[in-house]
Amino acid sequence: MMNILIADDDAAARKMVSQYLKKKGYNVFEASNGIETFTSILDHPINIAIIDWILPGMDGIDVCRKIRGKQKGSYVFIIMLTAKDEKQDLIKGFDAGVDEYIMKPVNLQELIARIKVGTRIVCLERKLIEKQRELTGNNELKNKFIGIVAHDLRNPVISVRGFSELLIKDGNNFTEEQNEFLDIIHSTSQNMLAMINDLLDISRIESGNMQLTQKNGSLNKLIQERIQLIQLQADKKHITIHRDLPLIPEVIFDAHRLGQAIDNLITNAIKFAPIGSNVYLSLKQNGELIDFSVTDEGPGIPREEQHLLFSEFHRLSIRPTAGETSTGLGLAIAKKIIEAHNGMIEFETQEGMGSTFSLILPVA
Repeated sequence: MMNILIADDDAAARKMVSQYLKKKGYNVFEASNGIETFTSILDHPINIAIIDWILPGMDGIDVCRKIRGKQKGSYVFIIMLTAKDEKQDLIKGFDAGVDEYIMKPVNLQELIARIKVGTRIVCLERKLIEKQRELTGNNELKNKFIGIVAHDLRNPVISVRGFSELLIKDGNNFTEEQNEFLDIIHSTSQNMLAMINDLLDISRIESGNMQLTQKNGSLNKLIQERIQLIQLQADKKHITIHRDLPLIPEVIFDAHRLGQAIDNLITNAIKFAPIGSNVYLSLKQNGELIDFSVTDEGPGIPREEQHLLFSEFHRLSIRPTAGETSTGLGLAIAKKIIEAHNGMIEFETQEGMGSTFSLILPVA
């Protein structure tokens, strides 16, 4: 049953509308002034509010603004009763959050028609809320499942990687073919471990369990450290990393998490850059913001796929240039990490001309 509030300081008009709506099967509340209207909507599960523009204490427009500013529960469909028919007055009402108008004196048949419109919208919102709750529950279940599976897989994969590394060091005891197989096992286990770590990270982030340990530090030093770890990947593809990293003041960040985001941007550039090309790294301070950018000479990102860039488990049509693996989670994780630092990721891309990804962080 729809709960309807009729707010009018004219007692006779209010009673007439109230009785008519009750006969139509609606549950009706009444209010005679602006304050009473506002508190009734906050205190009761009102679905549709029929509010006179002219009310004592607080007019209908102010009531509407306050409702839209304060309301946290279900949407209230607002029908404004008015004798005003100037376009500017109607625009003022819509700006305040009015959904429908009825001119006074009220035509009861028109009022019922407007209420039916509001009822359809209120029912649609209820269905959307139910669907959202269902999707939220499914998402939480998915994250829990991913977290359990990834956690259980991690230790055996670490063991495979470790034992294969030991056997590789003792390569003199194996044939050339066996050493080649060991290299494949070790390389594959490293790729699997990277994927598992990505799955664990996205599970923690979406479950709200990502904790930042922030302290004062040098971004210059952090970036240089990450380059050293990634340099081998670039060397294998004969990619030259150019650095424009002037010294900037220390800032507060989580070195592990921010390093992870920086890794994702640089390794992505190397993955998709052609063999023998260039990757450009830039660090600069613009007022209260710090901008770290990574530019590649890769294929660029097709316009129709750009909206998927920061989505989870989406792989684009462009492919790494040397068969590197990817979970499709790197940019999604990087975006969450940067947003946790109150920053953002921006990108510019042109098909056939490469891409630039930028981490924007606040100085303070």
